Amino acid sequence: MKINLRTAFLLSVFTAIFVMAVSAQPNGSGVYKTVDKPNEDAGVGLAADFAVKEQASRAKATITLNTVVKASDKEPKLGARDFMLCLDTNVTGKQTYVQAIVTMDQYSNLKLMGWAKSTCAKGISSDGAGGFKPDMKYKHVENGDGGAGLAADFAVTAQAKKTKAVITPATIIKAEDQEPALGARNFRLCLKTTVNGKATTAQTLVTVDQYSNYKLVSWTEMKCGNDADGEEFNPVETGFYAGVDLAADWAVEKHSKDTKVPHKLVEILKREEKGMFAVTYRICMKVSEERKTQTIQAVVSRDQYSNHKLVSWEHSTCTK
Repeated sequence: MKINLRTAFLLSVFTAIFVMAVSAQPNGSGVYKTVDKPNEDAGVGLAADFAVKEQASRAKATITLNTVVKASDKEPKLGARDFMLCLDTNVTGKQTYVQAIVTMDQYSNLKLMGWAKSTCAKGISSDGAGGFKPDMKYKHVENGDGGAGLAADFAVTAQAKKTKAVITPATIIKAEDQEPALGARNFRLCLKTTVNGKATTAQTLVTVDQYSNYKLVSWTEMKCGNDADGEEFNPVETGFYAGVDLAADWAVEKHSKDTKVPHKLVEILKREEKGMFAVTYRICMKVSEERKTQTIQAVVSRDQYSNHKLVSWEHSTCTK
């Protein structure tokens, strides 16, 4: 069978048109499929972070991501992906569930196609049917927990760097953690601190992977847990002063080193503690500084390995 030049030309044109038509189709098969373990999928994570940042910029609002509740993706094509995400967010301090549509081309360029309040988290059973748990079952951990303390320190440092604000070391008011998996931890912390000299409380979410890499997921200044929500300080019983007195001496020495100004413990007025294996002390004491005596309230945590941390040091009117 002979094919003349005209026929060959027409066949080549039709082939080119067919290829262009196929290439013009949306990424993937057009059918969304559930992504298993969305919080462990790198692409989902990038898309969720981008969506929150982009919407915050568009709306000129403070939006933070708590977690990805669930995610769906079209069949990837040439490295391109189309995500439909159900996100647990805080919008100007208020928890809000949203559905976001994000496309990612083969060059990893992201585009936010849609953002809307949603009921996408409703109907998810408490037993985790479908693998989704909006609250992720945070569990209380002691405020003196070493991991929580490191997470709080990282949160303060990261937020200060991000916002260029002066943020003082934080007191943990309440600490929660998801069930650890392969050494990774996810902390939800209520912190008491000062930002540019103004006292505030902030709820922070900090993730720690199995390689001890930290990430500040969100920092939202808001009213959060107080001492009444968890364990309260109790007076240290007479005869059990050794631990708290050691903490007081350590706090004075630590503050002297930090400020490069000599301080001397004069008298301990009040001793309080909470916790068992990891203990947090609240100490009211008189301290001399450059020949002037002042009343100080210090909070010192001691982890299960007897490592101390000066959580706060404040001039106070506390008494015996």
